[in-house]
Amino acid sequence: DCVAPSRQARTSSVFTKDGRVNISNAPHKDEFFPIEKDCTCYTCRNYTRAYLCHLFRAKEMVAATLATIHNQHFIVGLVDQMRESIEDGSFFEFKERFMKRYYDNVIRR
Repeated sequence: DCVAPSRQARTSSVFTKDGRVNISNAPHKDEFFPIEKDCTCYTCRNYTRAYLCHLFRAKEMVAATLATIHNQHFIVGLVDQMRESIEDGSFFEFKERFMKRYYDNVIRR
């Protein structure tokens, strides 16, 4: 039970497989797609990056709530994948793939 998903969400940071994204940054105001296209959380199924960017810039309280929903969903999914990789003996390969993708894309956000 970590506070990181909600703490990051309050500052408009959302987790993605390609690294952390500050959703209130200007480039996201024209991105009419979810935080992550393959995410099944409530936020990604119902709202675009552009709308979340607007909510954060307008200082709407619901912005942090929607970002928290996504971040918690992301962390739970990550832990599920970690558990599965431990069970099938492929944790180190999983970790390598995840870390490479998460940190290699930092410059491209």
